[in-house]
Parts: sequence; C-alpha cells; structure tokens
Amino acid sequence: MYGQFFLLFALILVGYYCNKKGWLNRETNKNMSGMVVHVMIPAMIITAIANIEITGAILKGFFLFVAAQFALAVVFGYLMRFYCRKRGLEEKLMPMLDITTGSMNTGFIGLPVAAIFLGETGVMYMSAGVLSLNLYLWSYAICTIESVNGKGNGGAARTAKKILTNVNCQAVFIGILLAATGASAYIPEMVLTFLKKVGDLATPLSLIYIGALAGSSGIMSLLKEKTAFELSVVKMIGLPLLAILIMMVVPAGPMAKSAFLLAAALPAAVVVPMMVEQYGYGEKLSSDIVLWSTLISMVTMPLCVWIAGILY
Repeated sequence: MYGQFFLLFALILVGYYCNKKGWLNRETNKNMSGMVVHVMIPAMIITAIANIEITGAILKGFFLFVAAQFALAVVFGYLMRFYCRKRGLEEKLMPMLDITTGSMNTGFIGLPVAAIFLGETGVMYMSAGVLSLNLYLWSYAICTIESVNGKGNGGAARTAKKILTNVNCQAVFIGILLAATGASAYIPEMVLTFLKKVGDLATPLSLIYIGALAGSSGIMSLLKEKTAFELSVVKMIGLPLLAILIMMVVPAGPMAKSAFLLAAALPAAVVVPMMVEQYGYGEKLSSDIVLWSTLISMVTMPLCVWIAGILY
C-alpha cells in the first residue's frame, strides 16, 4: 500500500517539476489532458472491463454504483446550499456551488487512481462512476445552472445524446458488451495488447497532469482564495463521510464500496466551470474550487483507500 502511495505522489511531483522547468506549460498540459481523456482512458476502460468475468453480482454492484453516486452528488449539493447560505454567500451562486461541490472527477482522476489502488475490478466500478457523472452533469446539473438565467435544459434527449456520444461512456458500453458476450476471446491478441499498452499510459500521464496543473495554477494567488479553500475542505471531508453513511445501507460488495468511497474523495469535475461559464454564473469561484479540491485530494484519496481497507 505504501508503495502505491509513493507512486501516486511521485508522479504528481514529476508533473510539478516539469511545469516549473517550463517543459509542461498550460497549453501543453491542456493538449495532454485531451489526449488522455479521448485516447488513453477509453483504452484502459475497454481492456479492464473486457477481462473481467461479468456475473450477476458484479452487474448489480455496477448499477448500484451508478445510482448511489448520482444520489450522493444531489444530496451533498443540497446540503452545501444550506451551508453556503449560513456563510452568507450570494444566492445567485447557489446553483453553481451545488453542482461544483457535488461533482466527482471519476473519469480523468478516478479511473487512473482506481487502477493503482484497486486493480481492474476497481476500474470497472469507477467506470460506473463515469456513467453516473455524465448522467448527473447533463440532467440535474445542467438544469440547475441554467435555472439562474431562466433557460430550459433540453430534457431527456440532450442528456441521452451527451451520454451516448461521450467517448468514455462508449468505452464502458463496449467493455461490458465484450465481457458479457465473451467476444473479447475473438479479438486478435495484438489488438488487445495495443489497447493495454495505450491504456497503461493513462495513469502516469493523468497524475503528471495534476502535478503540472498545481504548478501552473499560481499557488500564491490560489492561497488568497479563502472562500474556495473553505468550501473545498468541506467538500473533501463531507462527501466521503456521506458516502460512508450511504454504503451502510447499500447492499454492495467490498470492492464496490471501496471504489465508491474513493470516488467521494475525488476533486470536483474539471468540466463544471466550463459548463457554468457557458450556462450559469460564478465560473471563477467554481474554477478555484476545482483547483483547491484537486490539491486537497492528494491527501484525501490515499486516506480514503486506507479507510476503505479497514471498513470493507
């Protein structure tokens, strides 16, 4: 376990060092993230799920994970609204604070970290989190932030389109299909090896990206954003605690519960500030919360893996 912690932090430090040396600037890092999201992570999802023997218990855990994460995000977002009102924050910020603090970066960060700590089965369950995140973002979240400007959310059609056209969701569907039908046995070995090699790049590049992001975000200026820091701390402590409570009543296996707790320890989804900027209000604070929660997650992710090992 300690060796895995070392790997996590060492790769993050590599990204930080590369940024400070000027080898990974903001533009280069942005391009690398696009490559990871659209190439490496889909390959990792397909190979991880395709190699798993799909049973009724695993499928049950998969869909329970999707539903439980969606419920976790919605409930925690509402709780954060109450907290933020008590703190006297502007009412117009509430929809943004709801979805920013409720979201979990299960794709870009969750999948590679699950690969380190939980293996292929953990990646499969975290893939359920990818589905849940997209369902959450393009139904509840988009409706919530558009309510600030009195817009409609486009209904179920837009939600379905966004999920079906998301490359990571497509990879989840393909992986489940290959595993459930046994079709992966008929795929040429060289193709599976190629996908495995490409997918193996997702973990180191994702963690290097996080380190470079920390280096380029301007730590000193970020330290001045006290409201974002406070809300990020509340999110990164409160969300895992709520996840533990939910897992007390959800009939899932130890691996699914461990992956669920790890998902709750993830930072806010990077896509949320972009959505807020386009459809809502408060993108600067949303972006600061994403950055702060990403920094804090370097502590909460290993801690929640350790807690999961004790609880489950």
